[in-house]
Amino acid sequence: MSDTDTTGNDILSVVAWVRAEPGAEDTVREALAGFVAPTHEEEGCIDYQLHAVNGDPGLFYFIEYWRSEEDLERHIASPHIRDGGAAVRHLIREHGERRMTRIA
Repeated sequence: MSDTDTTGNDILSVVAWVRAEPGAEDTVREALAGFVAPTHEEEGCIDYQLHAVNGDPGLFYFIEYWRSEEDLERHIASPHIRDGGAAVRHLIREHGERRMTRIA
């Protein structure tokens, strides 16, 4: 975390979720997993993790840490996210995100 102050309070934290349509869990999981490696190479990405929810095979969470809102917005517009998301959009029941700032 060398891009941050000593407390980490200037890091943008994001929790994003995706729920696959029933029967599309494996396809969505594979597509989402494909976002991880290229995202780690993006400027401003501090960490980017994909998690599957235990006991709910169609629900996935991204835990993300970014240097800034601008870096996150560039990520969202990047070809691997834009094109990869479009390829499986019809297989996603719902999705969302929460952007947070660490306070303690």
